[in-house]
Amino acid sequence: MPSREPTHRRRRLWARRLGLSGALALILAALAVSGPLDFLGRAGIDFMIPARHALFGPIFPPEQSDVVLIAIDEQTYHVPPFGETPKVAWTPQLATVLDAVTAAGAVAMGFDVVFPVTLDRQDMLAGRDRPFLVSLRRAAEAGKVVLGEARLSREVLRPHPAQRLAVKGDGNIRLLNLRFDPDDVVRAYTARYRLEGGAGTVPSFGAELAARAGAKVPDEDFLINFNTGPGDVPVYSLADIYACVDTDYMARAFKGKIVLIGEVLDIEDRFRSAKRYALTEGDTSGDPARCKIAADPDRFRPLGSRSSMPGVLIHAAAINTITKQAWLNRLAMPAEAALCFAWFLGLGLSYFQLKPAGGAAAGGAATALLFGVAVLVFTGGTVLPILSMAVGGIVLFAGLYAYRFVIEDSDRRRIHHAFSHYLAPAMVERLAEDPDALRLGGDRRDLTVFFSDMVGFTSLSEKLADQPDRFIEVINQYLTVITSAIEQHDGYIDKFIGDAVMAIWGAPLPNAEAERLAAQAALDAQAALEAFNREVIGPVYGLPPLGTRIGIATGEAIVGNMGSRTRLNYTVTGDVVNLASRLEGANKHYGTGVIVSGATAEHLGDRFVLRTLDRLVVKGKSQAVPIFELVGRSGEVTPERKAQLAVFDQALDKFLARDFEGAQAGFAELAQIDPVAALYHARAFAFRLEPPPDDWDGRYVLETK
Repeated sequence: MPSREPTHRRRRLWARRLGLSGALALILAALAVSGPLDFLGRAGIDFMIPARHALFGPIFPPEQSDVVLIAIDEQTYHVPPFGETPKVAWTPQLATVLDAVTAAGAVAMGFDVVFPVTLDRQDMLAGRDRPFLVSLRRAAEAGKVVLGEARLSREVLRPHPAQRLAVKGDGNIRLLNLRFDPDDVVRAYTARYRLEGGAGTVPSFGAELAARAGAKVPDEDFLINFNTGPGDVPVYSLADIYACVDTDYMARAFKGKIVLIGEVLDIEDRFRSAKRYALTEGDTSGDPARCKIAADPDRFRPLGSRSSMPGVLIHAAAINTITKQAWLNRLAMPAEAALCFAWFLGLGLSYFQLKPAGGAAAGGAATALLFGVAVLVFTGGTVLPILSMAVGGIVLFAGLYAYRFVIEDSDRRRIHHAFSHYLAPAMVERLAEDPDALRLGGDRRDLTVFFSDMVGFTSLSEKLADQPDRFIEVINQYLTVITSAIEQHDGYIDKFIGDAVMAIWGAPLPNAEAERLAAQAALDAQAALEAFNREVIGPVYGLPPLGTRIGIATGEAIVGNMGSRTRLNYTVTGDVVNLASRLEGANKHYGTGVIVSGATAEHLGDRFVLRTLDRLVVKGKSQAVPIFELVGRSGEVTPERKAQLAVFDQALDKFLARDFEGAQAGFAELAQIDPVAALYHARAFAFRLEPPPDDWDGRYVLETK
């Protein structure tokens, strides 16, 4: 009877291959739709725009553009009255153009050019800007003008104060800043900017102009659907328009249009956009016929030089996208992830069946077919993540053929086995997937840091002084209880310091729910420790109950691999670490179990019950930090406890208002059952005898840990 071992081996081999292909497909799909590689899903637009144009032409003819541009081009700088005159002195001419365009029936007019200074001064050209300011005021009162401003790295480049006053303030001024992908290409447009301090939002420059034209403006950022071909957005030279403001040419050009004024030069205000491979380099054949001043081919707009385009034309394309509702939409994340997963899985299985040359040919043919389908779908406004899928296919090709010939799976298992007891699981995965990740360096990010320390450690060590093995056994079980609560809520165990545990949320991976998860872990750790005391510490070891104190703080820190060239530790450092440690120790002073910083409390909302504890100055610092006791989850705190907390809050209000007699009476109601109330009762009594200084703001200096 023939042996069935080869068949079994083949089945096991293909089972491993299927599992590996599925795992890699899942990983690549996840990377394709999220994280730092997500922009590749948009980057494919750069290739689909020229392909769409080659097959189907522009999405609308130039005369149907809702936006037209009055360009400050190279020729304008050489034609009177603009030639040899500083641009800051052009305001009378701009006033003439603004009035004429408004009278011609333009629905809105936006300035993608900022004049932050003026010559209108007593010692220079007094009254020079008056016509322009009067024109701006008339247009603003008609709701037809929007000035631009630009946020720079350290300041905002704004129009001159007189212009801001003329347009009636910030309601007619909007940000010109463009949104860039990680490769410095503009593909998406910001619909709304958040105001400083988070008090609402305002539309961006293009969104505001589209709204003035009656278009429905989206609330979320959107992908720009660039038109293609010569003259896709009609462009008029400022010099030519100024020369014919009194003709019927104006109405034909601008009636019912959104008019932008901006610079179209070879070297200034140019950006790479998703249209970079479809630029009509130097082709002005599609532009409207001039009115009076003929175009100078040597001094007209080189629209496609160096694959960049003027920023004002990017704003124009974004406005057309809004007014024509010509949205580009990516697939919903689940659908995009499913498509990528199916693509990578199919490629992976084919790579296992073919030799490298055949696999490369099959992958290339599949990618070409994918691109064709993507272009067809793109004409309907749907964006497939072709670049993510193509790049992922290359990565998959390299990875799977390396696996086939090197058989690295056994090495991978050895790495996991060797390091799983010494490194956190996330770090083991990074080591196995990317050994280069284990290097010195780090970055700044917002983190939530968690410190816990055992209550009763000294007495435990004394009771088990002659039983070191038993002592270590109890400590390890205690740490297991705390660690389990942390890891169940996605925390990363940074280190153990004796019986103390330090954990972080927000690294290695960002976590938008860091504060909530840390609070949940703290409460679950306390509950689990109570059960551990009840079921193990007392019955099994005959020891008194163990407790834990926990401090949680949120803030910016440096995180990364730190250490020597031969030994690294993925850890975090910064003031927030010190604060969390101090808050853990402060529990002993207040008689509490969990203390959180004010920055942490701000993100917990009404899902948890918090009690204001103090404005604390920890050792080594001079600034007071608001701190809170984490009492419990909202639904788990009894009405009686909430009533006690309300009494405490009333007494605390009196205490901070310097009514120490009233505060002492309020705290006295709770002092027998509440250590914090007892503490404040003593403070109030002390302040009655010796009041704090007049500038006292309620702070308390904690000198010990």
